[in-house]
Amino acid sequence: MSELNAKDTATMESIIADDLVDNDAMPGMAPGNEGMIDMMRMFVGAFPDLNVVVDHRVAEGDLVAGVMTTEGTQTGEFMGMPASGKKFSVKEMHMVRVANGKMAEHWGLANELSMMQQLGFMSE
Repeated sequence: MSELNAKDTATMESIIADDLVDNDAMPGMAPGNEGMIDMMRMFVGAFPDLNVVVDHRVAEGDLVAGVMTTEGTQTGEFMGMPASGKKFSVKEMHMVRVANGKMAEHWGLANELSMMQQLGFMSE
């Protein structure tokens, strides 16, 4: 997560396998490697102060799972929604399969409803 917090997109790209399988890709994103990279760039662009804290991490074999707290202030467009200037903070859970030192497969769950409510795009 340090690469994402540092907005280091080159390093982020270097740790994603070319044939990544993203089992929980965001709507409208391309499949695989391209979609994951585009999603990270979109978040960094929309939330320049984006900060992800790994609260818990578990690893077994080639799988790594974590619970994260993700926070940021929307100062750029996000999924077609104009900058709101509002902050959000949500919990996420992600699991990745690592192969040859790279992210080869991804599963993830985030509280997107809460995020949209906090940004003012959905009512509570």
